[in-house]
Amino acid sequence: MAYYADIAEIIAPSEAKPGNRVDITVRIKNTYSSSVGIMAGGALEYGVSPWPGISFPDPSANVAGGATYSFKGYFTMPEKKATIHAYSYYYGADGSWHFDDEMAKTIDITEEIESQFGSIEILSYSRR
Repeated sequence: MAYYADIAEIIAPSEAKPGNRVDITVRIKNTYSSSVGIMAGGALEYGVSPWPGISFPDPSANVAGGATYSFKGYFTMPEKKATIHAYSYYYGADGSWHFDDEMAKTIDITEEIESQFGSIEILSYSRR
């Protein structure tokens, strides 16, 4: 159970091509009655250790009571299926960030399907 920073959802594609940038959004709700500092973090699980981090260019924000804030992040898709682990933190009265909630979402590899027709060229002509 989250105290102040409840992860509402992870918005990400269901599949991606290896080597491509994958943009994600982590939506975090401030469940407290007034403004709280909230921070998003994340890591990518796909069989390597330590798990690589997910980049969040603007990882923290002051979020009004009851409001949901969208944190934008990204990573490079590895060569195999990966699980996004998103984390939320709140800024406490003691001046420290405190872990609060987590959520996971899996992204599969996009399979490239070769055309059975090869390349197709469309020619145009004009009637006179």
